[in-house]
Amino acid sequence: MEKTQIKINLNDSQDYEVTIQGSSGDNGESKPSGANGFAMFMPVKLGLEGEELWLLPVEPLVSLTGGNKITRRMVSKGKGRGTIKERWTQDDYAITIDGIFINADDSNVYPEEDMAKLRELCESASVLEVECDLLKYFDISRMVVESYSFPFTKGEQNQRFVITGYSDDLFKLLVEDVEPITS
Repeated sequence: MEKTQIKINLNDSQDYEVTIQGSSGDNGESKPSGANGFAMFMPVKLGLEGEELWLLPVEPLVSLTGGNKITRRMVSKGKGRGTIKERWTQDDYAITIDGIFINADDSNVYPEEDMAKLRELCESASVLEVECDLLKYFDISRMVVESYSFPFTKGEQNQRFVITGYSDDLFKLLVEDVEPITS
């Protein structure tokens, strides 16, 4: 683990020394640092298929929701209660990425470049490749964006964002040419 020492002055005329330990990946590889200079625990990378993935500068919160699709049928004039469950399958995972952009270089400048890049990805109407340790646990590497918002954020150097979407798996559909039946 990396150790970084910093001095902090809390306006009480006394300096405090703090040692911060960074994190490394399971394979000993260092985790990327965010805009604040600290190692990210679960960094998120996004990008269009075939392009280099973009590391979000500040580690966002990633939420994942799964479920099943169940087809229920009512029994007409049945004596029992409830429904017959005919079929169920696993639904897509719902993904929420809730983050913030902070212009660390200048506290009076809006983070325009990051916002432009995120807007380009969200408005692309294409599948996005996504990399995040949480999503890897569920074999998710692709997502489609359903909605995105940029709520009010205090401070002109900050902008919060929320992206919601679904996992997207590749399906191999078999299509065969069939000769028409003629009578």
